[in-house]
Amino acid sequence: MKKLLKDCFYIFFIVALMFFITDLPSFSRTVKFVQLSDVHFAQVQEDTSYKLLSKTRPLLEDAVKQINCEKKVDFVIITGDLIDKPQKDSLYAVSEILNTMNYPWYFAMGNHDTTTSGFLTKAKYVEILKEVNPNYKFDSTYYTFKPKPGFRVIVLDGAKNKGISSNGKITQEQLCWLDELLAESKNDVVLIFLHFPLLPPYDAPAHKILNDNEFKAVLDKYKMPIAIFSGHYHAAKITKRGNILHVSSPTLAGYPNSFRVITVDNKFKKVIFKFDFHETNLKDLQKKTKILTLGGKIYYGRPQDRNNIIIMDK
Repeated sequence: MKKLLKDCFYIFFIVALMFFITDLPSFSRTVKFVQLSDVHFAQVQEDTSYKLLSKTRPLLEDAVKQINCEKKVDFVIITGDLIDKPQKDSLYAVSEILNTMNYPWYFAMGNHDTTTSGFLTKAKYVEILKEVNPNYKFDSTYYTFKPKPGFRVIVLDGAKNKGISSNGKITQEQLCWLDELLAESKNDVVLIFLHFPLLPPYDAPAHKILNDNEFKAVLDKYKMPIAIFSGHYHAAKITKRGNILHVSSPTLAGYPNSFRVITVDNKFKKVIFKFDFHETNLKDLQKKTKILTLGGKIYYGRPQDRNNIIIMDK
């Protein structure tokens, strides 16, 4: 009898210990990254009604300084419009600043970044990125990697291949590739990065993804937690719809001159997203962009669109 009780206690202890370990946050089950969006880096003195182009260098340098003060960041990603105009010199110049970060950086193509008829085509952009960024080892503008076990990063290219447009479009080739990747990632937390949001923070038909229904149809086939991080609209917004978390982030070049630090905890039965909103320390520039910007409240978002904790069931 004593042996039976001892064996039962031993089995109970092992099961309880396994459950505790599996549900316990640990470094190997946590990913921390920074999302910068719409840097619009420019080497000009002219400003617009919503972008402080003449000050994009100090604004980016301040963001990099803040990021370097963060601990245990796995990667930094720029979700499009890294440069304001598709010019080779601007891409080289902004890369020099980004390379002073303590962490690897990645990139998603925006509509301002490339041109279909000039020098800085998508192919040339990739060529330069591979030259200046040792972590960009991809041959395409859309790619994937696993920062840690249990996480899948997918970077999509929504910039149109023909014509000049603020609308986005995900090619059929990418949608098929995405479908295959998601089928392989059912046990992962999927983090998707692209410039154009699937769920816009406000209505602007001239900026939306033209084939958003096709994009959504692929995602709707899967039930694991999926988070989509985007920019383009220059507004802060966080919306959870079912198993998909939509995260829009503001521009660094305009009000509120901000970026996000996101920590994702992959636990046994749930995923926890923690959002920390970082505004520029250059308050004189932020004040100026606020004066220049119409609809500043939309771009700044609600408190829960900036700092938040979102829990998703697996």
